[in-house]
Amino acid sequence: MNGRHDPLVAAVAVVAATVVLFGPWFVGALLGEPRWFEWDVPEQYWPDLVFLCDALHDGTLPYWNPYDRAGYPYYADPQAGLYHPMNWAICALSERPPIAAAELRTILAFPLTGVFGLLWLRGRRLCWSGSVLGAVVLMAAPFMRHNWELNLTTAFAWAPLMLWAVDRAVARGRAWDGATLGVAFALCAWVGSPPALWQASSLTALYGALRAVGELRRRGRRHLRGLLRALGAAALVGVGFVGVVFVPGLELAHHSVQAGRSYESIAAGSLAPEDLWALVVPRPGNHLYVGWIALATALVALRRASRLPLALLGVVAVLLALGDGGPLFRAAYELVPGVALFRAPHRYEAWLGPVAALLAASGVDGLARAPWGRPDRRWALAAAFAGGALLAALPEVPGAGALLLGLAVALAARSLGALRRAWVGALAALCLLAEVTAALPAARHTRGGPHPCRLQAPAALRPYLGPGRYVDEFVLGCRSGTRLSRRELRGYQDPLTLASFERVLASLADTPELALQFDVHYALQGPHFIHGWNRHFLPPPDRLRERRWARAVHDRGPARVTELRGGLPLVYWVPDEATVRVRGRQEALAWLRRRAPAAVAILEGAAEEVPPAPLREAALRPATDLHLERDRLSFRIDAPAPGWVVVNEAWYPGWVATVDGRRGPPVERANGLVRAFPIEAAGPHEVVLHFAPPDGRLWRRVWVLTWIALLGWLFVRVRRRRQALRRAPGGGRASPGAGC
Repeated sequence: MNGRHDPLVAAVAVVAATVVLFGPWFVGALLGEPRWFEWDVPEQYWPDLVFLCDALHDGTLPYWNPYDRAGYPYYADPQAGLYHPMNWAICALSERPPIAAAELRTILAFPLTGVFGLLWLRGRRLCWSGSVLGAVVLMAAPFMRHNWELNLTTAFAWAPLMLWAVDRAVARGRAWDGATLGVAFALCAWVGSPPALWQASSLTALYGALRAVGELRRRGRRHLRGLLRALGAAALVGVGFVGVVFVPGLELAHHSVQAGRSYESIAAGSLAPEDLWALVVPRPGNHLYVGWIALATALVALRRASRLPLALLGVVAVLLALGDGGPLFRAAYELVPGVALFRAPHRYEAWLGPVAALLAASGVDGLARAPWGRPDRRWALAAAFAGGALLAALPEVPGAGALLLGLAVALAARSLGALRRAWVGALAALCLLAEVTAALPAARHTRGGPHPCRLQAPAALRPYLGPGRYVDEFVLGCRSGTRLSRRELRGYQDPLTLASFERVLASLADTPELALQFDVHYALQGPHFIHGWNRHFLPPPDRLRERRWARAVHDRGPARVTELRGGLPLVYWVPDEATVRVRGRQEALAWLRRRAPAAVAILEGAAEEVPPAPLREAALRPATDLHLERDRLSFRIDAPAPGWVVVNEAWYPGWVATVDGRRGPPVERANGLVRAFPIEAAGPHEVVLHFAPPDGRLWRRVWVLTWIALLGWLFVRVRRRRQALRRAPGGGRASPGAGC
């Protein structure tokens, strides 16, 4: 097979590696026995995708999701992937995409990693065989295996594209190449995984610094101006595109359970020193192993001193992954901006994939280009003897056999003079996959049988999904409120959950009456499809139904539905005497835990403690003519006297009240979670609450302007290139026989 087929062979190798890595999913699809992904794909990414597609088909780009967690700022949660072209492409095909769309998006991250890896390594002028092996090393790297089905892998798939772009920007020093780096950075950010963005961008920054130092040494200070020009363009495009995710995300983090994390919580998830054996021996559940084939070829690359700084990045990654048990993480936490934002130090294993890929590709390239003399033959024989001895000494380690087989492939290809060809790298990559997948779980984070979550609610449960709010503890599952456009309280808990909401949810076990306080009318309870009854917030159904206000309405199979009578409405008015100011949400929730449900408005911002006397309750006046939309809530309230309107939806900065067509007073947080604002005159009032966060509106404009500027720049470049080709001799056409 000649070199003309190398690109095709490389593409086939990437596709084949994807099929091997996701074997159970593909085999199940072929045999008609579908398997589905566990954890975050069905419970977070799929519902967010359904919500986005539904909104886009309505012609809106939403800021607020009213169907989840008592409402939350959808625009500020980077995990939703609100701006990623991949999600928009899925939405173009389907208004309400099925679960398979979210699963295929997860799988697509791996061939993207391989393709971008090929682009990066070939851009380094490495041979096809080394580039193919390096691309598969990236796909099967520790970080990708460890975070199989998460946004972490979908985001980190763009890391090799960022490395390719920084290579071009540093080498050429052109503004357009810097803009390309900014776009690659944005594509990684838009996926919606801040930790993966940090890992990819920090690695790219260190790698780019090494490349820049090398270029400046080689070409002198005259290259500095071009380098600064490229980096400036990268910064402008990156900020213009990523600010729409980064700035609102920081604001949300300030209000979320992520705020105020201690060093101990950030350092949790470190590797133990004894875990480092997995660097050379594959172990189930430990994902440091890159494969002996990759390690062997990387050692060949290290014969060149210029590769040592790159290997040092791998050493730093391992030291950081040790967290508090190593010598480096504490210093990085205190000195490097960004380190203190992300927990789980073991995620620095992400750097190992690109480092191992480049070293392995460089090692194969070095072998392919080196003259085949006696020293090389002696080295090959010694390696074959060592591999055979290792295979005999460690028969239980599958990597030994794979290493020996890979060595045999390399020797055969070298004797045929074909060590540069892509098929050699593909065969070595298959040996690598055989060895690194041997320690993976057989199911690969998938489960068989029908999916436990459906896009439509069963008919028997629809009567309980009316205009009132409900709590779904795994009867419908997979964030049914967001998927079905119904108001659901529980939602999904992650580090960006509002702290005020998390406190309410954590109080339900001891004080289930709080559900009544926040407009909950039904509890849907059943075992979770993975962890049973272990992660419920409400008391079990039998205990819940002991309350006088709880009544069983549905018991069929594992699904238990309980009606919660006496819940407060979505919107109501209370007089001034039913309001009080306390210092913060903790005091407000403490009062509610004693008296819920109570028609009151406990506001925040006072300097004194909670008053010792019980707050006076009053008869509420519910709102009428309610219309709930994604970023808007309108209603009519007939206030018998001046007082406060309480809206049982989560408070967040950016909500604006309009009363009778005029901008109303500021919307405040009340009752530890929800919104309230004063009504100063008695009588009927038309009220509109509109969510217009200043940071979201500003940065969306910047995002749009950046797109316009970049596309305009691209148009000018293409036009100039066409004009230059027309002015060239022969109209830009190549002469016969030109090229290779």
